[in-house]
Amino acid sequence: MDLEKIIDTLRAHNFDGVDVHFNHLKSTDRAYLKQLRRKCLDLGLTVSSLCVTTEFGRSAEAIPKELEKARVATDVGMFLGAPVLRVFVGSAPSPDKQEEAFRRGVDALRKSAEYGAEAGMPVALQNHSGLTSTGDDMLRFHKEVNHPNFTLLLDTGHFAGRDGPNGPKIPGKTYADYYRSIEQVAPLAQFVRTKLYELDANGKEKYIDYNRVFNILRGVHYNGFISLVYEGKEDEVVAIPRGARFLRTFVAV
Repeated sequence: MDLEKIIDTLRAHNFDGVDVHFNHLKSTDRAYLKQLRRKCLDLGLTVSSLCVTTEFGRSAEAIPKELEKARVATDVGMFLGAPVLRVFVGSAPSPDKQEEAFRRGVDALRKSAEYGAEAGMPVALQNHSGLTSTGDDMLRFHKEVNHPNFTLLLDTGHFAGRDGPNGPKIPGKTYADYYRSIEQVAPLAQFVRTKLYELDANGKEKYIDYNRVFNILRGVHYNGFISLVYEGKEDEVVAIPRGARFLRTFVAV
């Protein structure tokens, strides 16, 4: 399904925004981007974020290319009207080089945030890699990057301690650690990605207690987008509408 078809499908199921990945774009030419922006306008949809997959941890040599990806994505996101650019910091090349990779990531994230500030685009780090497996990891990045244009993004599927598919696995981590990580990041999150893996007949998720998650979000007065991300085995055409109905029970007013 190409991005245009995805946008049509989102409108058909009464979504409010399009969480765009840079890789889904056919081009960065202005003519194409204008068409996308107008299509969203005609359908009453907001471009809720633009994502670019960056890997700052594994190799110092790769940093310039990764920073350029973030720069181009920043400009594209601004043109499309996205309020935030979501990025990844990546993983260490080996367990003994965690600190080295962390420092490399901090520097690259700060440079991305600096460019974003010039363009007017906040940069949000998503917990989706080995260097961001816990809430402590995320808060450390936030503290060390130390830039007003840098923020955090909450991904409910990628903290250690949760059972089920995908996400980081760290021996000894339990659901208590998993929910603590969500509690740590929620007050700073500008955007939330809610992962669904295995849904029952009512759309309820097996591996995440979303009643607890949304209570955490309410507790910090979160008022941003909730992005539905389905990573299960069921046909998406069936699973996503059911998952949307389930998540809407927590945000209905």
